[in-house]
Amino acid sequence: MMKCEHKSCGAAEKVWLPYEVDGAERGFKPHSYCIHCGTIKNISSGSDKPKGIGYYINVLSEMGKYPGKKRFTKVQMRLIVKELEDMGDFCDTYWVTGSAQDRMFIIAVQKYCKISEGFIKFFL
Repeated sequence: MMKCEHKSCGAAEKVWLPYEVDGAERGFKPHSYCIHCGTIKNISSGSDKPKGIGYYINVLSEMGKYPGKKRFTKVQMRLIVKELEDMGDFCDTYWVTGSAQDRMFIIAVQKYCKISEGFIKFFL
């Protein structure tokens, strides 16, 4: 699957759609969309903004430095990063939400390591 190099429409072409803040509807707001694939751009605010993969690599690094029992090996860390990179949705910050990325990250970490969801969320 080829990733789209998103290019937003102009201000005049934006579409008015409902939006939420902290799960509560706040009315309508103009949303950009990609002129190549038609994907509506995520306009999440605050903590639900998507993050780049570097953020999650740093989280893995911090988890590995946590005092106590060894959490995972370098090989496991590389496998987790590869898993995230292979998820097309994960790296597409044009439309994915931060909470969806967090969920995908937790699933990827737990696929390769026996780490509790609570421990992972502590670092997010």
